[in-house]
Amino acid sequence: MLPANAKIVQCPFCGERKELLNLASGNTFGAKRWSDQKMIAPMLPQVSPVQKCPACGKYYLEYNQPYDEGDDWSSERGELSYQEWKEAYGNLQSDKSITKNDLQTVRFHLIHAFNDNFCRQSETSIPADEEAYFVGVIHDYIDNCSWNKKNMLFKAELYREAGEMKKCEEVLSKISFENLQDFESKIYKEIEERMKKNDKKVFLIKI
Repeated sequence: MLPANAKIVQCPFCGERKELLNLASGNTFGAKRWSDQKMIAPMLPQVSPVQKCPACGKYYLEYNQPYDEGDDWSSERGELSYQEWKEAYGNLQSDKSITKNDLQTVRFHLIHAFNDNFCRQSETSIPADEEAYFVGVIHDYIDNCSWNKKNMLFKAELYREAGEMKKCEEVLSKISFENLQDFESKIYKEIEERMKKNDKKVFLIKI
């Protein structure tokens, strides 16, 4: 990993400037991949696509902002907590300038944040209202995604994480197992095994 000079973005609401990580190069060596499609790569850290302004506390899309180059590097990624992702999603939903793809990106990261908070590192008791909220986000993601044979495994996984095992089974039944690549067939079996056990937890993919 080789850091470059920081990317300096400006809050569109109050004008506060923020230095963010910028990479000249990186790689996926030692990366961990999870069933919710989150990748944790020590040598390829990613800046959060949604940033929270440290001055006014409002949320904005990082890629949409004009930026300057700093004089030195920065390790700041602007990562959000699960509660901050929830707040950002609520705020951005009411912003008429936000595109459908932008909202899908936020939902994708909100799913990751939920799993980070409750499931990924250690099993934490999930309040009923949080679980219901999570299932609602999953439904919104599924309803707004264009599904095809290349991403149907992820659809099955989302239904499993939502605890909707019959729908998970229905999606798996429509996937041609014989035509899957080797790593895909392993993921298929992992999803199927957990589905049969009524296991909703995200899992680490070992390939």
